[in-house]
Amino acid sequence: MRIAAVIVFLAGLASALVYGQAEVLEEQSPYHVERSWPAYFQEHKKLFTEKSGTYRAGEHPVWTVHVPGGWIGNSTIIEGEDGLIVYDTSVNVEAGEHIAREIRKISDKPIKAIFYSHHHTDHYNGTSALVSQAQVDRGEVQIYAWENFERELAQEFGAFLPRQLMGAFYYGPDLLGKDEQHYHGCCAPKILGGAPGYIRPTHTMDQDMSLQIAGVNLEVIYTGGEAISEFGLYLPDMNLMIMGDEFFYALANVHSIRGSKPRLPENYIRALDRVRDIKPDWLLGSHIMPMGDAAEIQRAVTVSRDAIQYIWDQSIRYINKGYNADQLQQQFLELPAHLDHPPYTRPMYGTPWIIAPEIYHGWVSWFSGDATDLLPTEPLEKARRYVKLMGGREKVFAEAERAFFAEDYQFAAELTQLLVRVDNLDWDARYLKAAALRARGYGEINTIARAWYLNGANELEGKVNTRMLLGMGQRVVAGTLPPGELLQSWRYQVDAEKAGATRLQLGFGFLNEDSGAVQQQFHVTLRNSILEVVEAPLPDGLPRVRLTIAQLRSVLAGKPAGTDIGDEERLQELLGYLDREPANFSLHVR
Repeated sequence: MRIAAVIVFLAGLASALVYGQAEVLEEQSPYHVERSWPAYFQEHKKLFTEKSGTYRAGEHPVWTVHVPGGWIGNSTIIEGEDGLIVYDTSVNVEAGEHIAREIRKISDKPIKAIFYSHHHTDHYNGTSALVSQAQVDRGEVQIYAWENFERELAQEFGAFLPRQLMGAFYYGPDLLGKDEQHYHGCCAPKILGGAPGYIRPTHTMDQDMSLQIAGVNLEVIYTGGEAISEFGLYLPDMNLMIMGDEFFYALANVHSIRGSKPRLPENYIRALDRVRDIKPDWLLGSHIMPMGDAAEIQRAVTVSRDAIQYIWDQSIRYINKGYNADQLQQQFLELPAHLDHPPYTRPMYGTPWIIAPEIYHGWVSWFSGDATDLLPTEPLEKARRYVKLMGGREKVFAEAERAFFAEDYQFAAELTQLLVRVDNLDWDARYLKAAALRARGYGEINTIARAWYLNGANELEGKVNTRMLLGMGQRVVAGTLPPGELLQSWRYQVDAEKAGATRLQLGFGFLNEDSGAVQQQFHVTLRNSILEVVEAPLPDGLPRVRLTIAQLRSVLAGKPAGTDIGDEERLQELLGYLDREPANFSLHVR
């Protein structure tokens, strides 16, 4: 089970585990906010609720299973002479099972190849419902991905796992009450949850190429927009293009607030320009239904890339006028009317006021340019001083409440943020801030921002147990990582204050569970409060342990290894320099 698959698994448990106190706490809050939605929000969701289904690209033997079973992430099926080709397998086994049923309505031919468009979870986790690991091992099914697929997967969802877990939960509806659980996260009613069905790629690609599979001519085209592991497929004999996440029924999400590496606007533009150059008769994708009007494809793709270029170019224009990230955000509250081409540029997924500040941070700096901001007063101390300067807690609270009832919800949230920071148990301030964020959320058309506001309100009201979420996540991950990734994860746990200048070396020989033979060796060095992990044969004289991954997990859990594993004393010494306390932080109560 890979890291991103674990996130899916955990999300399926989240609501049941952390959303038990809602009714009690709801009665305690003195602030009522009427649930509402912007009009277009309700209209847009029909693309993923009422339009869920399987669609054929005209007379071509190509089908898209759109929002399979209500889950995020389409799958496209191409029928060849003696087999099928699948582009993306959706988000979990349940979605994959839905896709498998739809495939059998189309053809009884075997699946010959699967393509993972990129490393985001909703594109590869239904695979085991379509084919078995045994079929892949026997070479009956080939699985293709870009060469950096697994590396990007490990980096994005591995090193930053606790923060990525929180981002994944807040991104969508999984921590919200049942009345709120609809159509959050852009592209489907159901975003996270279910069992993972990932099977590793058998082939990776590092350049555009032509393939023939099951008699179907395919051209692999690197795009690298939403993820730098991303590519599309072009079927020249049908003049049909399939792409992943660079084209939506919404403005592209050029920056994700859940947390990700910087996304390059020029890569989105380049991907869409490839479509414009090809001029396909059909365009299919991982979040759209098949489009078969060549002229409309050109119009939609052009305005989508123009909207991205507009934000990119105009952000640079204003940066060069001296605007910082905060000022840019105010400049890009919405796109101009001439770029409004519903649904393709509506801010349901990406939104200008989220994208523009990231351009400043990604290409200029986190620093505003004012030296005052280089090393500001510590946040808690600053909050205390501001509250004192404004006349004390009661005056600040009264002003926040006045702002709330005047429908100035943002200012109410900003004032109560100071009070909650000073005292995390100031429940009156927490309830007021929660109400302000909930009001902001109900008025927000962007699905991700809306979910974040509402999840933040729930956290403030005590409905989200972040300690349980993060602790559960780390426990699950500790039991799923392969040896190399488990050792690498220790790099981010080194307790620098405790380790100091300590130097320690230990070799790890991981044994095959069945044969007992050493199958992987790692040389681990602690020095200068960093941990270096190198996979290499172990030199003579190096202290070492020889054990299975199961034995190491047992030791990590404080249990005996069961057999003599070698220098266990040195292993325990190394573990003593790791900060192994489960992460415990909140995003709104701090």
